[in-house]
Amino acid sequence: MRRFILYCVLSFGCAFAPCLASAASSGSEASAPLDEDKYQAYVEKIAKAERDAAGAMKAVEYPYIESFQELAAAGAENIELCLRFLTEREHADKVFVIYSMYKLDVDGYDVLVRKLVELYHSGLVSDRALFSGLLPRFSDRVIEQYRNPKIQALLKEIEARDDIPADIKTIIQSIRSGQRFEWKLSSKFDRECMRWSQMRSIAACVSLATQTLKVYAVSWLTW
Repeated sequence: MRRFILYCVLSFGCAFAPCLASAASSGSEASAPLDEDKYQAYVEKIAKAERDAAGAMKAVEYPYIESFQELAAAGAENIELCLRFLTEREHADKVFVIYSMYKLDVDGYDVLVRKLVELYHSGLVSDRALFSGLLPRFSDRVIEQYRNPKIQALLKEIEARDDIPADIKTIIQSIRSGQRFEWKLSSKFDRECMRWSQMRSIAACVSLATQTLKVYAVSWLTW
């Protein structure tokens, strides 16, 4: 009985396959303008964020601009739009849009950077764009989570490529080894623990010193 039902379903599918294919094709064609509208809306959001950011004294102020924050908050759903934007000649070196991707989690970072590397290999994005994707301007997530297996695997693959510039490979090594994380911790220790007037607590500084030395030791022993 089950075989008979399966045969009927299969026959039904084969009989109506041309109609289904036609409907799917029509649906795809209908969705194309919507995709284009979505991209144009994205371009307009970038233009607005750039106008709003024009009054900022320094790039470090970007995360405090509402329109920039809106772009950043939607970063995960904008990856393909961002990449398309970068491949258009007039936008090729606009790292502003990459800056807005700084809220991506590890999975999103992995997707973005892998695709940036392929675009770089094809000559569609610059060294600067690739660097900005590898080392986000407003986030230390990749530095702090350098031991994450996905980050390690991604950076190792990129470092092994022949088309990656030596200076970018040096940056990758400094991330993979934990050296940049150690620099971050050392800088924090200098700010918070080198003067009695700025010290929050002795216990907090001891903990920070321990973490810094541990990262340094692992980096030194393994690299």
